[in-house]
Amino acid sequence: MIFTSPDREEQNSAYRSTSHTSSFSDLARLSIHSRAVTTSSSIPLRRPRPLPPGGTIAVLAISSPSKPDRIEAAARTLEARGYRIRLAPNLYDVERTYLAGPDDLRLELINAAINDPSVDAIMFARGGYGAMRILDRIDYAALERNPRPVVGFSDITALHQALASRIGLGSFHGPMLNLDFYEGLSPANEAWFFSMLEGAAPSRLEFDPEQVLSHGRAEGILFGGCLSLTTALIGTPWDYWVDDGIWFWEEVEEPVYRLDRMLTTLRLSGRLRSIRGVMIGRLKDCGDPQKLADLLREFFAEAGIPVITELPFGHLGDNLLLPVGSRVRIDSEARVIEFPDPAVELPL
Repeated sequence: MIFTSPDREEQNSAYRSTSHTSSFSDLARLSIHSRAVTTSSSIPLRRPRPLPPGGTIAVLAISSPSKPDRIEAAARTLEARGYRIRLAPNLYDVERTYLAGPDDLRLELINAAINDPSVDAIMFARGGYGAMRILDRIDYAALERNPRPVVGFSDITALHQALASRIGLGSFHGPMLNLDFYEGLSPANEAWFFSMLEGAAPSRLEFDPEQVLSHGRAEGILFGGCLSLTTALIGTPWDYWVDDGIWFWEEVEEPVYRLDRMLTTLRLSGRLRSIRGVMIGRLKDCGDPQKLADLLREFFAEAGIPVITELPFGHLGDNLLLPVGSRVRIDSEARVIEFPDPAVELPL
């Protein structure tokens, strides 16, 4: 269950809106009037090939290190479903207390997995921090030639944005080993995960009335991820924002004032005026719940587009797989989110 790069082999063997098109409340109307500069498209991204039954999954660490007991137990869970799991040799390495080994090593191992034709999907042990440090040296051309599912969340948002902006490839915001597959996915989310990666469609998610912050119906391209990563990449070549898209976001351990700052950055950039809908995940340890609720109401309650909160994705685990770059429909009256198309490219 060890994934190694060629150079280290020896070492390791020795939808559209039907509601208002107005901007976000009086606050939003005070934002910059110029159009946000983005590297986006309202056309769905290219889809990767499906994950085959019994396929090989490379588990990488391009951010922070993990604990062996959690990863090994999670790997056994995936192996029990018939998949071959290759664990990268740096999963437990510690560099500067927060990186899973040096930049060059983390880069070498992701590029080796990307270039290995026997690898059918790429997943990640955990997030943390570090993916941004190697974005400019990843071999995107290899994934463009042989597009496979790339699955992760948190810090992996940086990679999702890079794949979308550099080669127009869709990927998956979703479960990782250190959290989701160690603690276990709910039966419904586990079935959703594998069926979506295998090409099932449509996929429908229902939500409760109290989760609706702003009503509406919309269709657009899904994009987003961890809020702090999205804002950190503004102005870089890996800045990916879809005008007329459906933006999803989540966050962890950010006080309310920091969430305010990040959301305000997006408002001042003009970006919040261009989207058709918002999907907000479960925000973990993000300050006082009442102050957080007040902030979200301030930004989104009068959006004039559908805004749904407390959706089952984020750092609390049991993550619902979300296909970045795919079409999604939101209907707040029917209380359903639907992905009408397969998220992978099915053979003819």
